[in-house]
Amino acid sequence: MPTGDDVPTDALRPRHRRVADFLRAHVWQLAWCALGVFLVLRTGRRTRGVITDHLEFGRRLAAGEWLYAPFQDHRPLHPVYPPSFGLLTWPFAELGERIARYAWGLLQVGALWVIGVVLLDWLRARRPGLWPRRHLLLALVCALAGRYVLRDTHGGGGNLINVALVLGAAACAERGRWRAGALLLGLSLATKPTMALFVPVLWLCGHRRAAAGSLAIAGGLAALAVAINAQGLEPFRYWAEGALAYGRQQDLYAPALHDLPPFTWMNQSLRCMVARYLGTVPAAYAAQVPGFVQGAGLAPDVTATIARLAGLAVVGLALWCAHRWRGDRDGRRRALALAFVASLLVSPISWKAHHVALIPAFLLLASDAWLGAGGARRLAIAYFVVCSAGGGDLVGDAVKEWQQSLYVATLGSLALLGWLVGTARRQRRASTSMPAADAAAASSGGSAIGT
Repeated sequence: MPTGDDVPTDALRPRHRRVADFLRAHVWQLAWCALGVFLVLRTGRRTRGVITDHLEFGRRLAAGEWLYAPFQDHRPLHPVYPPSFGLLTWPFAELGERIARYAWGLLQVGALWVIGVVLLDWLRARRPGLWPRRHLLLALVCALAGRYVLRDTHGGGGNLINVALVLGAAACAERGRWRAGALLLGLSLATKPTMALFVPVLWLCGHRRAAAGSLAIAGGLAALAVAINAQGLEPFRYWAEGALAYGRQQDLYAPALHDLPPFTWMNQSLRCMVARYLGTVPAAYAAQVPGFVQGAGLAPDVTATIARLAGLAVVGLALWCAHRWRGDRDGRRRALALAFVASLLVSPISWKAHHVALIPAFLLLASDAWLGAGGARRLAIAYFVVCSAGGGDLVGDAVKEWQQSLYVATLGSLALLGWLVGTARRQRRASTSMPAADAAAASSGGSAIGT
């Protein structure tokens, strides 16, 4: 019979104390799990949302039907998506709508998990001194991006999935697993090519095989979609025709070809902001905003030219930074975060849910803010107050429309873009002037990091 000395110390403690200690030690893990369960249940219990369009698109692909025929609201189904998008949604369409909703919610939570794992790897390598505070930093990122995550998971969006694919591709390429990186990025390009900027960015960062391989994978998936749908190349021609016309459209307030999404204040793309501030907003849209003040009154062709030049400048900046920062891993990660911001700005459509692409930049911002960088703290606070916490549920629809008409989200993305470039320049100047010991302390999150 064991004596008191043979009994483990933990066994002698009251059971409720052991449970309390376990909860304290794993409170963050439990909180993240609870958040995941909440998001899955929230998605699965809905009766509407874009998931119904996704499932119908996948069903039509497999059934050999015309993908863009009208659906529910008598408008073409998903004209902004290429036919190969159905490869992602087809398996879910086979499950039935209710099960598919829960399964899609699990996929979204899995994408969040992938994003978190990759970003924690960034944090461990870039700021190892902050590793004990990793959960708090992730909570700060959630505070900045929570509005967008909730929007994307509200009815079955695919933006978190797309971000996870691109981040996973970059992480695989960094580890030398270029085939896996090419597969993930190729899947992203084939299903939603809004991240096409990452092909030249990865190429400039030194991951040429992954970048080139992603194009081959995307082409193969497109060919597979053509073979499954058995409609020839006509669906791709229809989609490309509408997408190109949408991108070239000068008057953003006019109806788009193939009934692509009309103008709405919720679209926070760079070209919409240029048209609003430099052009003239039609009375029907101006009436939606209390106290609306018209723009500069330039002609649509002039504002369209300015918007294209601004978009080219953003793309050029992203490519220049990828080339300039390719020499070290931290620089390449910053280039990836900047490419996400740039892709969001130059996309013709940037709904609120699309802003989950800012999550990598939010992690860099939160880590610098935690270390006391004044610029990062001011930007993080300003972004949270103006963009993250200003949802319609809190401030009301009238104020929400007023905020959207000012394009505060677009201005916030531009501020993040400028901050990423500015901090990289300051860190490079500091690293060339400080002693080696101070540089090592700065990279680990020590006191060498200042304002």
